[in-house]
Amino acid sequence: MKTITAILLVLTVLCVQAQEKFSLSVQLEGVYSMPLTQGSFPVKIEKDFGSGIGLNFSHQIWKTFSANTGLNFRYIQYNRLDKNVGYPIGYPTLDGYQYKQSYLVLPVSLRKTYLNEKLFLEAGLELNRIFGREKKDPQTELLWKIGAGSKVGKLNYSLNYLWGNKEQEDILRLDPNLKIVAYKSRMLQFEVSYPLWQKNK
Repeated sequence: MKTITAILLVLTVLCVQAQEKFSLSVQLEGVYSMPLTQGSFPVKIEKDFGSGIGLNFSHQIWKTFSANTGLNFRYIQYNRLDKNVGYPIGYPTLDGYQYKQSYLVLPVSLRKTYLNEKLFLEAGLELNRIFGREKKDPQTELLWKIGAGSKVGKLNYSLNYLWGNKEQEDILRLDPNLKIVAYKSRMLQFEVSYPLWQKNK
C-alpha cells in the first residue's frame, strides 16, 4: 500500500507540472492466466483465459512520456482444477470444476513513446480488488506490469506481462471438506483502447 501511495503522489506532482495533453479511452482486454501453484497439498489451478473492460485516462507529463491510470473490471473462469497434486494415486480429481475470479482493477503506469507515438514501452502496476472469495484475507492483490505496444490510427494495442510476488489463498467448499487454493499470479494481457475524448495543446 505504501508503494501505491508513493507512486500516486509522484504522478500527481508530475501531472500538475504537465503539458495540457490528455485523453479518456475505453479499454478492452484479453488475459491468459498462468497461476503458479504454492504449498504442499493445494488444489492446482490450470491455465485459462479471461477478459475485461474499463476506462483509461492518459496524461502527457513530458515530451514522449505519459502517465496512465483508469478503472477496469476483469473476469477469469478457470474451467479445470486438479486436487490430485501431491495426493496418493487414485485420489479423485476436479476435472471440469469451475473456479471464478472477479477483479476491480486500478492500473497505474508510465509510457514512453517512439517513432512519433507509433510504438511505446510501458511499465507500472495494478491494484486489484478481488470479489467472491471465501477466504477474506487478502482481498487485494498487487501485480507488476511491463509491456510494449503500437498505435494504428486512434487504436492502441499492447501486449503485457503481469506478475504478483505475494501468495494468494482461497477456500473451496468441496464435499466432504474444504480445500485450499494457493497460488501466485502470472498473466499475459492483450489490451486494445480507443479514445472517447482527447485534448491537445
